[in-house]
Amino acid sequence: MKLKSLIFSLFLVVSLLIIIVDYVYLQHKTRNRFVELQTLIEQEHNLNADWGRLQIEHSTLVNSSRIETKAIKQLGMELPENEHILSIKR
Repeated sequence: MKLKSLIFSLFLVVSLLIIIVDYVYLQHKTRNRFVELQTLIEQEHNLNADWGRLQIEHSTLVNSSRIETKAIKQLGMELPENEHILSIKR
């Protein structure tokens, strides 16, 4: 009877050790995943900020008055005079 009790106690101790090691491992894994999540959230924030800056830059680059100014200064283009403009009516 004493041997059965000893074996059962040993089984409980080994089971307890396995559970404790597994718990510590899962806590470590969870912390690592949380750090990865925080890094990804920070990257998302930075990408959203970059996207906003790119949208502002895009809106200034496609501004028609800016395009017209560049066409006149850099390409030497001019607006046509009224007699050179043809209107097609349907």
